Amino acid sequence: MSARKAPKKVFISDCEGPISKNDNAFEVTSHFIPNGARLFTSISRYDDIQADIVKRKGYKAGDTLKLILPFLRAYDLSNSLLTVFSSRNLLLMSGAKEMLESVSFSMPSYIVSTSYEQYMRALCNVVGFPYTNVHCTLLDLDKYEMDDQERAEVKRLAEEIIKLPMLEILGNAQSLEDSPKKLQNTVRRLDEIF
Repeated sequence: MSARKAPKKVFISDCEGPISKNDNAFEVTSHFIPNGARLFTSISRYDDIQADIVKRKGYKAGDTLKLILPFLRAYDLSNSLLTVFSSRNLLLMSGAKEMLESVSFSMPSYIVSTSYEQYMRALCNVVGFPYTNVHCTLLDLDKYEMDDQERAEVKRLAEEIIKLPMLEILGNAQSLEDSPKKLQNTVRRLDEIF
């Protein structure tokens, strides 16, 4: 009978929460877009409704980071601005750098996050974690061009979304039809926009 090998240990962590205090996409949107905190929150709640209540086929929870991109681009966010902002506003959890150093020394270690790559690169630079061991949302804002007409329309849509009633997540709603009419109307308008 052969001796069993102990299972290989691997460390895998999320970023925002266990390693950093940031909600980078929210912070970026709040900083670069007028009333961006409300815009991001509205889109995030719409995302939750699509995933949890509507259960739209093919829709994945967490698509907020995709849905917010045209607005960030319309307000001239670039790869370099995102990188600089992320680097300057990085807030680590107490002891996170030391923990990552220690665990990386003793076993293969990875960070898996929906955060944009510019933020993750900034974090890796500060804590000395290898970016090659990070799985995150790849983003190249600079490859998307907008002419003045597109930019103006996306900004107009941002202003419209900001003025819509704030979506409230209702824990007992089993479908959109179980929700108040105001919520249904807001979701339908956001469906048209997106």
